[in-house]
Amino acid sequence: MARTKHVDDLNAGQDSFLDVVTNIVGILIILVMVVGARVHKVVLHAVTESAASPHAELEAEVDGLAGTLTSAESEVEELQTQTQLVEAAIDGASSARLRLATEVSAAKLEVDRRRQAADAAKVAAAERAARRAELEEAIRTCALETEAVGYQKATTAEVLAYPTPLGRTVNGEEIHFQLAGDRIAYIPLEELFELAKRHTQRHSGSIAEMATRIETVGPERGFALDYVIEAKIDQARGQVLIRSREWVVRPVDPSVGEPIDQALASASRFRGVLAGVKPDTTVTLWCYPDSFACYRRIREELHRLGVPTAGRPLPEGAPIGGSIEGSKSVVQ
Repeated sequence: MARTKHVDDLNAGQDSFLDVVTNIVGILIILVMVVGARVHKVVLHAVTESAASPHAELEAEVDGLAGTLTSAESEVEELQTQTQLVEAAIDGASSARLRLATEVSAAKLEVDRRRQAADAAKVAAAERAARRAELEEAIRTCALETEAVGYQKATTAEVLAYPTPLGRTVNGEEIHFQLAGDRIAYIPLEELFELAKRHTQRHSGSIAEMATRIETVGPERGFALDYVIEAKIDQARGQVLIRSREWVVRPVDPSVGEPIDQALASASRFRGVLAGVKPDTTVTLWCYPDSFACYRRIREELHRLGVPTAGRPLPEGAPIGGSIEGSKSVVQ
């Protein structure tokens, strides 16, 4: 009996535990359902709020953008107005800059012109000052010379008076002198022509040979003669004429002759030649450029002696010569 009671007690305890568990599970289920309902409401509310909230934000953002757009359009219009003003100002500045550049260039040209004019004026002033100084120095020099002349004794000078220089061609006898290197030398032209004549007569050949022959004779008194033989047939008379077509006389020694001072002395070779000629013989002076002063002295002496004189100036290095086409000397 005692054992049976123990079993009943045990069964009663198990039922109570199951009830408790069942109640707990029921409560849990109720709680889950309640929580689920609450969560569903919360989700729906959240979804509703989330669906409504972006639309309002977008509308607000659109409203803000519209205001910004309106403000931006106003700013753009203002910027366009300012841009037009700036472009107008730029155009005006460009025109002003072009005018300014033109005026600056013109001013530079004017400055350069005035500078050049000033430089030219300075140069002219300097030249005038230098010329004035030269003239003042010349005036002082003349004054000193004039004062010095006043203290000098009067002197006389002999002035040679030449007759009026009426030229005439020399047709009579003529003798020749060479003036070179301040020396005068007698040219024995007639003697050389006589030597050439005798030489041609001794060595005459055929007419063809004589037409192209160049001969040389001398020296005679320091001069040699080179001449060209020409043969000419006179058909009317039936004769062959032989003559010198052209000739050149040349000194054998460049220092031939005697110095002018020695030639003007009383016992010189120059005076010895003059002493043996006729009074109407013309003296021809062949003068080189380095002896013009000697030519004047010789001419004065010949004029004093009353001897007709002819001058033949020669360029440096030119030979003394003549030809059948040449001209005769002219005496004054």
